[in-house]
Formats: sequence, C-alpha cells, structure tokens
Amino acid sequence: MRITRNLITVVACLVAVGLLFGSVALAQKTTGTAPEPTVAEPKQRTGPRALMTEDVFTPIAKGYDLVVEGKYEAAEYQFKDALKRDRYNPFALNNLAVLQERNGKLKDALAYLTDAKAHAPEYLEGVQTTCFVGGLCNAVKPLRKLGPTSTIAPIVDDNYKKLQDKIAKTPMAPEPSTPPPMK
Repeated sequence: MRITRNLITVVACLVAVGLLFGSVALAQKTTGTAPEPTVAEPKQRTGPRALMTEDVFTPIAKGYDLVVEGKYEAAEYQFKDALKRDRYNPFALNNLAVLQERNGKLKDALAYLTDAKAHAPEYLEGVQTTCFVGGLCNAVKPLRKLGPTSTIAPIVDDNYKKLQDKIAKTPMAPEPSTPPPMK
C-alpha cells in the first residue's frame, strides 16, 4: 500500500513537471519574437553593409599572402579564423573552397561556394588581387573600399559553375559489389 502511494506521488510530480515545461515551451513559441542568435549563430544579413571589420579583413589578407607563399595550411587557418567572426564572408569562403578543391575535396569546396554564393551580393568591398591556379579563381584579397556593386559575387558564381562542371566530369568511384553467395 505504501509503495503504491509513493508511486502515485512520483507519477503526479512527473505529470505536473511535464505540464509546466509544456506550457513554458508553448508560450515561447507563441510570443512572436524570434530569439536572438548566439555567438556561434550570427544574425542573418540582408542588403549591402559597411566595410568588413579589421578583425575579419586582417586574417583574409594574411591568408591571401600565405597562399601566394604556398603555405596552404596556414592560409586555411586564417580564412577559418575570419569565418569565426563573419560566418558568411564570401572572400574567406571562396578562398577555402579553392584550397579544398586543390586538395581534391570537391564536395567540401562546393559547400563553401554555396554559402559564399548566397551572401556575396551583400559584400561591396572591391577585389584588390586575384591569382589563378587550377582553374578556380584563387585567393581573392578584399580591398578596404566599398564599391557600388559586389565584385566578389561574379567571381564566386564563376567558381561555382567551374566546380560543378568539374564534379560532373569526375568519375564517381564504383559502388562496392557484393560477392556471390557461397554454396
């Protein structure tokens, strides 16, 4: 009898807690205001914006210089560092895509270019220098000056198309076959 009462008490408490949390979750869904993004989840941008901040521009410029010197791993680190501060920066994304393509990671490169393509029109910085390696426009270095239109968007679009063509022409690895059943 005592065990049954304890069990009923525990079940009643669990039901009460479930109702409490359910009502809180429902209230959050119906308030109409979206929660603010966390540090790891930056706000979505729409429309043109101001010059990129120095803490984003500097690693991209350093990464470009490292690519020119052939120090690709160090350059990749710099571009990823810039993305920590500006997740959708098309200069950093384009440069990472080119490094991934260079390493034969075509799908990873395409993922970077997909993000860059979606946000490139918002970035109006000019392109100071571009070097070409392996077909893709490699290591785009932004200029600390805004222009009337995005100069990175056409470069990203071109790289995206070139990479899609390269992926289409690359033979896929054959599916592993299953051995015949043993008799």
